[in-house]
Order: sequence, then structure tokens, then C-alpha cells
Amino acid sequence: MYKIGFDAKRLFLNGTGLGNYSRSLVRSLKEFYPENNYVLFSPKVSYNDESFYYTQGFETVTPGLFSSKSIWRTKLILNSLLENEIDIYHGLSHELPVGIEKTTIKSVVTIHDLIYKLFPADFPLIDKTIYDLKWKNSCTKADAIIATSEATKQDIIANFNIDPKKIHVVYQTCSDIFDKHYSDKEKSDAIENIGLPKQFMLYVGAITDRKNVLSLVEAYNAIKDKIELPLLIVGKGRSYFRKIAAYIEKNNLQDRIIIRSDIGNDYLPIVYQCAEVFLYPSRYEGFGIPILEAFKSGTPVILSNTTSLPEVGGSAGYYIDPYKIESISQAMLDLHENQNLRNHLIAEGFEQVKKFTLENFAKQTIEVYNNLM
Repeated sequence: MYKIGFDAKRLFLNGTGLGNYSRSLVRSLKEFYPENNYVLFSPKVSYNDESFYYTQGFETVTPGLFSSKSIWRTKLILNSLLENEIDIYHGLSHELPVGIEKTTIKSVVTIHDLIYKLFPADFPLIDKTIYDLKWKNSCTKADAIIATSEATKQDIIANFNIDPKKIHVVYQTCSDIFDKHYSDKEKSDAIENIGLPKQFMLYVGAITDRKNVLSLVEAYNAIKDKIELPLLIVGKGRSYFRKIAAYIEKNNLQDRIIIRSDIGNDYLPIVYQCAEVFLYPSRYEGFGIPILEAFKSGTPVILSNTTSLPEVGGSAGYYIDPYKIESISQAMLDLHENQNLRNHLIAEGFEQVKKFTLENFAKQTIEVYNNLM
């Protein structure tokens, strides 16, 4: 039995990507390897319906009353790890405490992607500088690194000059809220309740340049006369979002393209199930959890042929070149016009998503821990 500590900041304080990763991993380890003792270290603990499972089922450790939360997470947490006799500490989002390599505690760090290296324009200079220092230090000092895909592993090797033997590819999963399939009436009632049309083409994710959402909008505009369905974009954005809004207005697409940032997890599985096709034209992903969400939902997927996405999509994806508008447009037409093709991809998706289970996620992570001990 090991006593394993986790950097649980994202688990408690992040409702999306890195938070979902943290919650899924900790839950899967507790379910399939309950013999270990799992301790959650966080500068702050949130108390709500989603965190109830973790606050009730795990020991949590937070800074002392007079301890700086930011300094605690990067440095002072070492004292807490030693006091709690932690055997293995897992930094779930790129970071490890400074000096952990000087202790007897074995360390693991998960690197999700190196987006700031490949898309530097999306990040302020100060953020890129901090990431470079923290992430390179974590990769250098960690006893083991978990990469979320083979593509991310290669990025770590290329950018930080890390020994490949130290890096383990462990594929993640997505939330089990997407396992439930709803009746036609349940879907119809829910969609009406949140003010959406009965069917649409769907994108879910951040509205940023890297996600290539403007190209998606341009591709839809090119074929809008051949597709009667609207395009629904679910996500949030800032300056890049304003570019998209301006393009929609300029091309009179207000009645054809719907952008919503207020659809929570209560409705998101139904939204996926009402989509004719799910579109993911991202230029770079460390993994791509929305693809698994769509597969589980029985929705055919159009996705990019870049970085980690073919690893996730396998034979179930309909691949496009994200740098070519006509490639995206043609894929949308192909799937819209061909029910047999959509059915084939749906069946392939149900098979593909079986590779990304909670049990596999936990098993591969435990193997990394066991190798250290």
C-alpha cells in the first residue's frame, strides 16, 4: 500500500479540462485500487455538489492560516508532504514543488501539452516565461513523467531534451455523464428548455485561434446554402471570439450560427446527442477529450489530422486538414449528405471509446507508480 499525494488545485477549482482530468484520475484510482491511501493537497477547497465526493471520501490538506497559498504550492507544501509521510507525489498539471527531488518522496508530473511553445501568440510573455521555468524544472526533476498522448511525449522530448524512457503515455478518459442515452422526448424537452433547435452541427471547446473556430465558421459559410442545419458553437472566448462575431455579422450569419457559453454539464450530453455531427478542427491538442464525449454520445466526428487527434480518433474519425477551409467544408457536406457514413462512424466511435476507460486510465497510472517503488 502506498500513500499517494496529489496536487488537487485543479480538481477543486477548475470546472473544465485540467479539473476533469484530475477528478477522473483520482476517482478511478480510488475505485480500482482502494488499497492505497490518497491525499489531496490544494491551496483552497471548494464545497459544492461536484466536489462533495472528494471532500467526503479523501483526506485533504490545505495551507496553514498564515501561509501564502501561491508560495505553499510551489515550495512550502514540501513540509506538508513530509509530515503526511507521502510515498509518491503526483503533480496533475505540469508542476512539482521546488526541491522535491532532494527528499525521499518519489515524484510524478503530468504534462498535458506544450501549447505555449507551439502557439506563443496565445499567451502573454510573463506566462510563457513562468511556464518555461516551471514545466522544464518539473520534467527535469520528476522521477517519472506522464504524457497524455504520444504527440505530447514527442513535444516534451523535443523542447526539454528529456530521456524518452522517463516519459509514459497514459491515455485519459471522459466523464461518465456521457454514458447515459436519452429518449427522443427527453432530448426534445431539454433542447426546447434551453432554447436550441432540434438538430445542428456542433463544436464544443474554447473559442481560441488554436482551436481554429474561425476556419470552421468560414467553412460553414462556404456551404451554408447546401446545409439546412445551423452550426452551434458551445464555448467561451475573448479577443478571438470578437473576430468570429464580426465575421458572423459581416456575412449575415446571425440566424445560422449560434454561440452559447451557458450550457452546463446538466445539458451538455443531450446537446451532443442532438447533433448530426461533431466538429473538432483544432490545430493542436495534447489529447482532445470532447472527441471521446462525442463518441460516447453516438455522434459522428470530424476532426483534424494533426498532433494527438488521430491517436484519440483512430478509425472512428473523419479527418480533415485544419489549414484548408475546403477540407472542412467538404467533410461537413460528406457527412450531412450520407446517412450510411454517419452510421458507420457512430458504430466505430462506440468501439474506439472502449479503449479509453476509467479502468485503463487507473491501471496505466498505477503501473507508473509501481515502477517507481
